[in-house]
Amino acid sequence: MIILAIETSTPHASLCLAEDGAILYSADWVAERNHDAYLFPALQQAMDVPGNNRKPDRILVGSGPGSYGGVRVALAAAVGISAVTGARTVAICSWEAPAHGEACIVSDARRGGWTLRRPDGTISVISPEELIQLAADASTLLYTTESAEKMRQLGVSVSQCGIIPTAEGLVQVWNSLTADEQEARASQPAEPIYVRPPHITEAKRKPWEVRS
Repeated sequence: MIILAIETSTPHASLCLAEDGAILYSADWVAERNHDAYLFPALQQAMDVPGNNRKPDRILVGSGPGSYGGVRVALAAAVGISAVTGARTVAICSWEAPAHGEACIVSDARRGGWTLRRPDGTISVISPEELIQLAADASTLLYTTESAEKMRQLGVSVSQCGIIPTAEGLVQVWNSLTADEQEARASQPAEPIYVRPPHITEAKRKPWEVRS
């Protein structure tokens, strides 16, 4: 099976092409709000890997938590490739591989909140006070995507800082699933993980309306 994986939920983004667990091509880059400038050249190079004459069977996309814009760029690219190749797109939580099924992972969700993913896969937004309380529990293995300096300023001790999700991590997660689990994941809509309800406002004027 040929797998194309894209991870753009953080500024440290990556892409890889794998066949039966072996990495055929990989690329990584750092971008804030312009992942598309790096993603599409990397996609072209992945599709042009020498000796690879097959189209991808699956496209894995890191669905966050993280940069909503970054995830949307990856999903849009995946949808386009899927339309051409017929490959099914699967969204996988970006934090699933780094957590190893045993750690809680936290990240600054802004607006006074922290995104928390527990080992059972549940994701919620907690307050700084709840984060401090969680970190104080000696039985909790806690990782974060934030820097060690930021956690020190908050007064929170964690087991590992600077967690970076990767495209290869998405492939590892996929390959660890049973066939039934893979089918169940593939049958779900591929969409970003929302840690808060998306804010959608109605346009003041429909695009087809003519100004008077």
